[in-house]
Amino acid sequence: MKTSTKIALFAFLILLSVHILEWIGYTPCDLCLKQRWAWYFVLIISTISSAFEDSRIKLVFYAISLILYANAAFAIWHAGIEWNFWEGPQTCNIQSSSLGDDFLNDLKSNDKFVPCNETPLRVLGLSLAAYNAIASILIASFAILNIKKKNGK
Repeated sequence: MKTSTKIALFAFLILLSVHILEWIGYTPCDLCLKQRWAWYFVLIISTISSAFEDSRIKLVFYAISLILYANAAFAIWHAGIEWNFWEGPQTCNIQSSSLGDDFLNDLKSNDKFVPCNETPLRVLGLSLAAYNAIASILIASFAILNIKKKNGK
């Protein structure tokens, strides 16, 4: 199986798992939804690149690794917000006083709003944002290692 196909499969499984979690009742916050963008891009890029010749694939793997390393940084930032290491954006905190009174009441009445600084699910002590960071780093590193392997280094 080609490396780009493996990466597409990993991206698909990650997206499938978060959508299943959402389907069973875990509503994602705004930052969680934004972290999915990278996986959608990786899924599309790696699926399309599965048809490329090996000589052209190096640039695709660089793009995938760049996208996923950036996603890992974003996920680490989000995990830090969840652990209260630092403040998140004002739009993520339902208790934010900088929002207008009417808008804040609208947010409080919305059952689907999930603050980014709360973690509805932890597995082995880590939030899904932390697992996203780990998965992003691993898959990005896998893409880089494949480039080095193809270069004979």
